[in-house]
Amino acid sequence: MSTATLGWIAVLAYFAVTTTLAVRNARRTKSVATYAVGTRNIPAFVVGLSLAAQLTSVATFVVNPGLVYAYGYAALLGYGVCAGTGITLGLAFFSRRFRRQGTRVQALTVPQWIGARYESTALRWVFAVLSLGLVTFATLIVVALAVVLGRTLALPPAWVAAGLLVIVVTGVMLGGATAHAWTNAVQASIMVVVAVVLIGKGLPLLADGGITARLAAIDPHLVMPTNPVSPFFRNVFEVAVCNFIVGLSIVCQPHIIAKALYLREDRDVRSYLATAIVVGLLFTGVLVTGIWARLALAQPVPIDRVIATWMAVSFAPAMQVLIMIGLLCAGLSTLEGILLALSATFSADFYPLVAGKGGDRTALLVGRVGLAVVAIVTAGLAAWQIAHPTAGTVAIFAQYGVFLFFSAAFLPLACGMFLPRVTRPVVSLSVAAVVITYFAFALFKVTALHNNPGFLATAGILAGWTVVAVGALAGGLHPKAEQA
Repeated sequence: MSTATLGWIAVLAYFAVTTTLAVRNARRTKSVATYAVGTRNIPAFVVGLSLAAQLTSVATFVVNPGLVYAYGYAALLGYGVCAGTGITLGLAFFSRRFRRQGTRVQALTVPQWIGARYESTALRWVFAVLSLGLVTFATLIVVALAVVLGRTLALPPAWVAAGLLVIVVTGVMLGGATAHAWTNAVQASIMVVVAVVLIGKGLPLLADGGITARLAAIDPHLVMPTNPVSPFFRNVFEVAVCNFIVGLSIVCQPHIIAKALYLREDRDVRSYLATAIVVGLLFTGVLVTGIWARLALAQPVPIDRVIATWMAVSFAPAMQVLIMIGLLCAGLSTLEGILLALSATFSADFYPLVAGKGGDRTALLVGRVGLAVVAIVTAGLAAWQIAHPTAGTVAIFAQYGVFLFFSAAFLPLACGMFLPRVTRPVVSLSVAAVVITYFAFALFKVTALHNNPGFLATAGILAGWTVVAVGALAGGLHPKAEQA
């Protein structure tokens, strides 16, 4: 049986299972609340698996290993160690307090949480608009999956991209958060198996020794902790500081931080985090496949196609199909979360802000219509990036959009949870400083690092915290604020 035939059987079986879960839970989705955060009776470990799947998109399994392939140990250190440490600490710091505050004000989305915390419709509008930048990350996922599945299923990537969006959007519209969480748990379980297979493929190389020497023979820059000829890992600041700060703040994305709202009690947070962090560390280990691919592939390969090419030459057809399903799980788990978060923003933020009070039925309809529009935009962007990837990889295109959102959200979320005396005007000015710095450094090419979205996010975050510090020194603290 050919690889394409096996692939079609596996993909159809996968979508049959996920569609069944969506239809089964569609009956429970009767309000905006149950659509956005579920019924809050999902077991904590299931939500933890869902979070691990959300954090570990197809970028970790396909695109970022391509960057490790291209730039060596510097990329592995930056994305694996520094960003991974930041993400772990960010989850530990933010999850419990975000859930507690969100439950108190009945928030369903990050913009709604920020608006309620600071009693500001303007801030809620700002973050509802900025959250649309998540479309760029959805584009990354669709492109990466289209490349891998297109090769296995013998279809043009553009066709695969369109088909994926139709299927995923339909599932999200039907099932909402409850179906999404259970589907993610199944996906994460499959991803665990695939991660072990991918990492294990290169273990004989460790037994033979000499990996560093072989990489150095290909290119001495591949074995350096910084890679001065790369566009994103040129010095310690880019590799360590920027990636750590990005990792710490990346948890502020709606499809990640909002998972804490799925939990019923504070005591569930510990189990939820333990599951997510342990499984997430395993998934982060998949970055080493970029090293395996560099040693296995004789001819240079474009960054976004490295893992697909390495799979084709390193695994038998049946194993290729298993890995493909794991990559499909990695991609769709995050894609579903992003689309659900955006749909919830249309229902819980844009609709009330424009129309005032309205019924849940209309709000749900607005969310689903908004989701369809997002899917059409994503399909167009995916076709463009397949043909003309930004800076050689769709990862950089995605980072420009999504990094702006979470670098701006990081500060009001952190102040709202840990510095309750910081006033609304100071927070508003700090958010403006983040956005202005991000765009100014990119547009006016401030420093040689301006092409790196991680540097732009770091510069924006540092500018925002500077405003908070100045505001505090100038008396911009609320004297009677209570602990959030």
